[in-house]
Amino acid sequence: MAQKTSNHRPGLLDRLLRIERSESRDHIESEVVELQNVSIGSVDAQKATVSRALVRSLTAQDDVAMTLSSALSVRAGGDVSMTGSASPLVMAARDVRLNNSSAGVMTAREARVESGMVGVLLAGSATLGDQTRVVLSGRDALLFGAAVGIFFPLVAYLLRRFAPPPKEQEPRPWYTRAGLWALRQTIVLGGAALLGWVAYRTLRNRAMRLLPGVIHR
Repeated sequence: MAQKTSNHRPGLLDRLLRIERSESRDHIESEVVELQNVSIGSVDAQKATVSRALVRSLTAQDDVAMTLSSALSVRAGGDVSMTGSASPLVMAARDVRLNNSSAGVMTAREARVESGMVGVLLAGSATLGDQTRVVLSGRDALLFGAAVGIFFPLVAYLLRRFAPPPKEQEPRPWYTRAGLWALRQTIVLGGAALLGWVAYRTLRNRAMRLLPGVIHR
């Protein structure tokens, strides 16, 4: 069984009205799912193809193909292919291929990133293109996690052991509170006046360049 969802409206109306609709909260479950120009809550399929769509959760027992789309999480029992797409979490049992795409945390047996950015890459083997940036590899992530696991408990122990307890702050007198309030109001009004002056000068200079004779009359 195959299910295909599309909200295509040709021309300018399609671009203006391409917003989240009621089916964005729906759950789609089918063997083969094809999404195009829609926003969907969650998808559970054997194989999923997503084009120009927003998905909260995408789960497939086999392959997932994404083009110009975004998903909060992608889980696949097979391969994941992303072109011009983004996802904070990508998990694949086999291979992941990224082209002009971004992933926060990506796990796979083999990763091939032609161009894009990956936050944390956990893969058995990785092939990275020249226009690819990986913040943390698997080894770096393990070292960072170990350092954080040691550093924060140590700092917490030292603070409890040697840092003096914080003193209770006495309530500020009324004139101090009034002065601070006046200072905040001055900063807000001064910032608003500065922005208004900059906007006025910019618009005036552009108007003088366009209509010099009218401005000087």
